[in-house]
Amino acid sequence: MRRIAAIGLAAGTLMTGVAVMSTPANAAVATKAPATAQAPAAATAAAARRWVPYNSYANINAWGTYTRSGGSVYVSGYLQDTKRNGYTACVRFLFKEGTRGYWSRHKIVGVRNGVEYNFDGVAKVKIRASSSYSGHLYVQECGRKKSTGKYYYGKTKRLF
Repeated sequence: MRRIAAIGLAAGTLMTGVAVMSTPANAAVATKAPATAQAPAAATAAAARRWVPYNSYANINAWGTYTRSGGSVYVSGYLQDTKRNGYTACVRFLFKEGTRGYWSRHKIVGVRNGVEYNFDGVAKVKIRASSSYSGHLYVQECGRKKSTGKYYYGKTKRLF
């Protein structure tokens, strides 16, 4: 009798598992709009991850989100300089795929009389980057010295 009960319990558990696995994920959602319109927005919101580099420099802040989708990585966020100190705030990303890598550097640029220059002062800008190199993503804070043009890089942080 115990064997029959154990077989019945195992079969019931198996059937419940199959029923749960075959139920569509959005079956419980009220469908006022087509399911295809809801899925991309929900998938993008769920896949977004936050990024912040190590705080290597006191007057530079960078933050934002990244998304991995369709074999590519999309990064967006902000870069902020909080003080005029002889350095232009910047941040850079390293997108890696195997042994190949792609650097993307973002800095605050000012425009005066139609001419671009490296801005030094209080400012905040929006940044965006993307790459098909989606194996790993790294981020670094950096600063560019206005007098020499040399870049100084902080500690590298691996995001994934």
